[in-house]
Amino acid sequence: MKKKLALLLAAVMTVSLLSACSGNNSGSSAAPTQPATQAPAGQGTQAPTQPATQAPAPAVEYKDQVIIGVQTKTTTTNPTAQTSVAHGIMFNLTHNSLVSYDESTGKISPELATEWTHSDDLKTWNFTLRNDVTFHNGEKFKADDVVFTVEYGKEAEAATVKSLYGGITATATDDTHVTFELKNPNLDLLYTLAGASFGILNRKAVTDSAENGPAIGTGAYVNKEFVPGDHTLLERNDNFWGEKPQTKSLLFRYMAEASARLIALENGEIDVCQAPNNTELDLIKSNSKLGLTTYQATALTFLGFNTQDSVLADQNLRLAIAHALNVQEIIDGAASGFAGIADGMWGYFQYGYFNDWASVGQAAYSYNMDKAKEYMAKSAYKDGVTIKFMTSTTWRVNALQIVQSQLKALNINVEIDEVDAAGLSAKAKEGDYQVIMYSVTFTAAGSDAAKVYRPGMTANYAKYDNAKVTELFDKANAETDDTKRKELYKEIQVIVHEECPYMPLYYANSGAAYIATLEGAVFNSSGTFDYTYVRVPK
Repeated sequence: MKKKLALLLAAVMTVSLLSACSGNNSGSSAAPTQPATQAPAGQGTQAPTQPATQAPAPAVEYKDQVIIGVQTKTTTTNPTAQTSVAHGIMFNLTHNSLVSYDESTGKISPELATEWTHSDDLKTWNFTLRNDVTFHNGEKFKADDVVFTVEYGKEAEAATVKSLYGGITATATDDTHVTFELKNPNLDLLYTLAGASFGILNRKAVTDSAENGPAIGTGAYVNKEFVPGDHTLLERNDNFWGEKPQTKSLLFRYMAEASARLIALENGEIDVCQAPNNTELDLIKSNSKLGLTTYQATALTFLGFNTQDSVLADQNLRLAIAHALNVQEIIDGAASGFAGIADGMWGYFQYGYFNDWASVGQAAYSYNMDKAKEYMAKSAYKDGVTIKFMTSTTWRVNALQIVQSQLKALNINVEIDEVDAAGLSAKAKEGDYQVIMYSVTFTAAGSDAAKVYRPGMTANYAKYDNAKVTELFDKANAETDDTKRKELYKEIQVIVHEECPYMPLYYANSGAAYIATLEGAVFNSSGTFDYTYVRVPK
């Protein structure tokens, strides 16, 4: 399965309906002539020479609006207030970051920053900025806006975002140069800055309106109308600094049921159906009027054991559960078989990924009831125990019902606590649960895995606190030698695998369906689709 996942990643890391790509950069670079996302083929480039006898092809006319059916409610237009993939899609359209990350190449590219340097100790970073960019309110983009964004981010609504900004002090030396001083060395800083949560805000806009100001960015689209939990309407930014989109507006419609989204697509009510049901993929494939992109998602579904809970603090109990679960059975029953088994709480696509447990004298979390019973006998609950598992959404509840059935063999009584998405988020933040079933998406940077292990991080669903692991992450962030850095990440994974604060389950397949004539969308395995240059011929 590990080899299969690796091959699948190489094949689907970015599935694009558009072949033209802008240049990439992993260090200093001159400013690109286009934004780092893919630009429409034929725009801003030299047209191929036509034979003298061939008449020029007629210009294609495109629809003014593309409508996208989404499965998740949008609750804010503020990039620092939410970190979900669904919100990231919006933020990347309305805001720009200093740099961008291309999933297809794994490279960092310039965006609002044209070049950068860092000190040998990785604590001082200097950025040169574009001088031809304006915000949606007409204000010129300056280094002071970067400084303001960092200051604002330290008080962000989303705790995860707040922690990312917390270790940065920004200083503007003039309008096009800004310096970041980091509390701790961070070799992966550029990957962090490429995230949607680092979309640059305008000081004046936010000062004038604390509520609406954060919605104003420098992106290719402007927030035109936002109805929380219903729809978001984006309008093209005709003053955009990069290649202009051809589509005048994008409408994101919240449609909770996948079947309803597909019916709307078939009826021509929407142009894109995000995350169709896996059980309906064959139906989509058989419809010549529709197109389909599927991929192995990078979102990892897992069980998080609250290690601060008096029962789940028992390491042997956690390991007993890990070896008593038949994950393939869970996948077949809850995900229609469309998923790949996860073998560690570290993305299979992430830098530093390790899974050769036998080489370090450990056993993979594979189904082994004899081993599960051995651990159970060594636990404080050898005669059985009742544990409450919390989650939201129907498919996760279905998965927990299978878990419930499987753990009866250990005399573990599973009580399922089903809450809504908002309740799950709130209870997760408070640590008000014994076991949580949730999903997390990692970036390609190895340091991103720290968010599920560092004390105080919102995504640390296990409430895990191991000083050695924290120390190793800090060392890895400052280590520039590739071999040594991978060894540090390996050591982290070995420690965590032995202590089992999480039980990784699977990476579900996902995808997008769309009308067959759709062009320009970039569908990638992280789910943060790029609709900057999406278009539909009339």
